[in-house]
Amino acid sequence: MALQSILLLLVVLVIGTVQGYVAYDFLPVYRGRRYLISRNAEPFDLAKMNGRCRGSGGHLLKIDDYSEYRNLAYELSRMRDQSAIYTGITDLGIEGHFYNYNDKTPAGHLKWRRRQPDNWKGNENCVDISVWGFNDTNCGGNGRYMCEIPA
Repeated sequence: MALQSILLLLVVLVIGTVQGYVAYDFLPVYRGRRYLISRNAEPFDLAKMNGRCRGSGGHLLKIDDYSEYRNLAYELSRMRDQSAIYTGITDLGIEGHFYNYNDKTPAGHLKWRRRQPDNWKGNENCVDISVWGFNDTNCGGNGRYMCEIPA
């Protein structure tokens, strides 16, 4: 199993290098999942970033339960760069109805930051995560994103 994880990490790194776009930071494995965070901020595009995650064998982050959120919040608090990170959660289509972009399942277990979601200026349809919770944000903003892949 350890050899499979090492090979997967190598594949992810090679794919990122060959396609010329992404270096990832890796969070510890949690309940059979590995979390990868892009190192460089760039204009966020749900379909494009989800495609990159799928190319690595996973998808953009979706939160299955509060325990998963708490684990990620803890790991993010340990990182030097604590800026918000894009997830695969969106309300594109019906404002205020958040779902996971990859599989279209309803998004649950969202611990929103204070006074969020607010759809500021009518243009916030993506969701980012930070140590302070979730925030609805502009889908075209500049930022890093998180992939979730089986360990």
